[in-house]
Amino acid sequence: MKQSRSTRSNLRNGGLYPAATSSVFSPANLTLIRDMAEPVLLFAGDYLYEENDRADRLYFVNRGSLKVSKLLEGGMSATLSLHIPGDLFGEPNSLGGAVHQFEAKALEDSEIGVIPQEKLDTIIRSNGDFAVEYMSWMALMQRTTQSKLRDLLLHGKSGALCSLLLRLHNMYGTNGTGKDARSMIGKRITNLEMAEMIGSTRESVNRILNELKDNGVISTERGRIILNDPDYLRNICHCESCPKEICRM
Repeated sequence: MKQSRSTRSNLRNGGLYPAATSSVFSPANLTLIRDMAEPVLLFAGDYLYEENDRADRLYFVNRGSLKVSKLLEGGMSATLSLHIPGDLFGEPNSLGGAVHQFEAKALEDSEIGVIPQEKLDTIIRSNGDFAVEYMSWMALMQRTTQSKLRDLLLHGKSGALCSLLLRLHNMYGTNGTGKDARSMIGKRITNLEMAEMIGSTRESVNRILNELKDNGVISTERGRIILNDPDYLRNICHCESCPKEICRM
């Protein structure tokens, strides 16, 4: 695992997002997670872990954001998940010997809490409430993966992209008020980045987005996407009204 070049330790924790995966933990157990995590600082572009690194840790995002992806043949990349403040993620394996099949890269300067397998095993054995909530977190991760596969396999590229726009809004969205009650994805996401998230090409994403713009479903403002008609997107991807903790990238 590559650690940040920075030695600063006085950075403040970022606020938790509504779609954060740690939402299944009680405040007491969330504090426990923070307390047993070892802070690591990353600059934008630093790797938290790479393929074939040992998979024996959990990670908690205090500040910043990361991308978990897989490098494919021909230099292409597939994005499996994005992680924001409040997210708990990783592939700890108490049996030992497991390695990461993917890589996690910081998209911006970030602060990550690293929880070694040994600490996790100890707290699971000694704290029944934590163990139950940890199983709930594992179930949440499985349901999130299943929902992504459903969109990719059952509803084509248009359905997958419409679902992705809703997922990104759940993670980064802002809702206006009064006459300006628009739903905007607050983070700038390029068409290539969206293509990597749905296993498509930039050209296909360009075409579908242009069709949505022509129909007034979406618009753009200063590089950010505005969802003018979220219900249209939900109909295309056959939305099942999953909670934000599941309907996310």
